[in-house]
Amino acid sequence: MSLRTTPAQPTAPHRVALRGGADRPASPEAGRSVARVVAAISLLGMLVVGQLYVAIPLLPDIGRAWGVDQASATWATSAYAVTYAIISLFSGALARRFGTRAVLVAGVSALAVVTACVPLADSFGVGLALRAGQGLFAGVYVPLVYAYLNTHVPASKLPTALTIVSACMAGTIVAGQVESQLLAAAVGWRGTFWVTAPLLLAGAQVLRRVLAPVDPARAKGGADTGAAGGAASRAARGATRRMWLRLLPLYVVGITCSSTMTAIYTSVQLYGPASLVGDGQAMLTLRATAIPALVLGVLLSPLLGRIPARPRGAGAFAVAAAGICGAGLFGGTAAGLAGALFVFMLGLAAIGPAVVQEIGALSGAAHGVMATALYGFTLNIGGGVGAQVPLAFGEVRGVGLFMSALLAGCVVLLVATGRRRRRAAYVTD
Repeated sequence: MSLRTTPAQPTAPHRVALRGGADRPASPEAGRSVARVVAAISLLGMLVVGQLYVAIPLLPDIGRAWGVDQASATWATSAYAVTYAIISLFSGALARRFGTRAVLVAGVSALAVVTACVPLADSFGVGLALRAGQGLFAGVYVPLVYAYLNTHVPASKLPTALTIVSACMAGTIVAGQVESQLLAAAVGWRGTFWVTAPLLLAGAQVLRRVLAPVDPARAKGGADTGAAGGAASRAARGATRRMWLRLLPLYVVGITCSSTMTAIYTSVQLYGPASLVGDGQAMLTLRATAIPALVLGVLLSPLLGRIPARPRGAGAFAVAAAGICGAGLFGGTAAGLAGALFVFMLGLAAIGPAVVQEIGALSGAAHGVMATALYGFTLNIGGGVGAQVPLAFGEVRGVGLFMSALLAGCVVLLVATGRRRRRAAYVTD
């Protein structure tokens, strides 16, 4: 499926209906290439989001440098995730005040500076503070790029665009670790951050060039007022409350998915088979074997995009649950883990775009940025919590079985709430 738009006509922006009754403005980017935007957002997103996972292979080196053991060093991941999650809640307000492009460019530029400072930390406290600083500036990225895609990409191209971006960002749990391990072997753990910093700075400038300077929702201005303004306002508040209630299950499944990603790979790093933990090359191979699953997910996106977002997400969660269950049952061997993680990442490739598309459909242009910002918050809270889950089990098996049960619960939640929505819509009609 092509991702290139046709030049916009010199008429007033038209609107595209979304499933669920919401609508959004069509792309205001006259002659802009969706493919170029998606490529820039995806590649830079791998660097930005990858900073959450880059510390996992570096746990032994970070622990030695900061004077703590590996278990304590896992807080280097959690510190990043917590501030990332908190600032994502404010990304919508920042975008409305300064514009999406300006906030993204400033955030990534500041992230580059802090990233260069992380290797200079000489203690555990300073190191955690700098990792938290990374998360602070990176936190605007995920919610704003998803909101940007939902408001700028034509509806016919949106599933494919979201799949590519989501697969790249989800792939950072693998690619970020692979990159980290390879760079650490070549230039040391400090060099891993110093190589990444200028790439982030260059990526910020690419965003400045490819993103549209105008946000449709921001350009609309305030709400209409008039003689019936009070009644309309009350009706709008009621509709908004119902919208957030419909979004709640999507946030629950989001936090479960992200915590699973971090938990399983951290458990493998800490408690995996001796043949893996003691062999850097074997661990690198294990991480790399999941990448083809993400590529396959992208290739299947035009076909999967024909399935409505919610059932597509439920099916993807079922596949991911099977993969993580396999990690629990067969995680005692490298081959068993490789197969299980391949299946998990294949499901993961379809989860993100389905959930984000459903959020965009339910929230519409008026609440899209805030809705995706809250989704970004849940993702990163989940990432921070997931880094600590392995410490409660002390083994890969327990983590795999526990997280697979939670993912199976997500399938039930999506199916049940989807049926309730359809029933409510039928009664309303």
